[in-house]
Amino acid sequence: MTQDDDRLLQALGSLPLVEPDTEWETRVRAHCHSVISRHASRRARARTNRSVAGLIALAATALCVYLAAVLAEAARLAGLV
Repeated sequence: MTQDDDRLLQALGSLPLVEPDTEWETRVRAHCHSVISRHASRRARARTNRSVAGLIALAATALCVYLAAVLAEAARLAGLV
């Protein structure tokens, strides 16, 4: 080893030990949990909105088919067809 290596090892040896910050870890974990729960509730609301929109579209389609059948029958009875 060279003298530069010895000085580098001595400098590294004098560095303080790094330990995990439990308060920071707790804050980050709480923030992540809140973000995940917000995203989950948004997805649930979006799913509900899509299902309501689907039901409205289905009802509108059924109404259009029913009205078309009524008009066709009225035209048949009136002798137009």
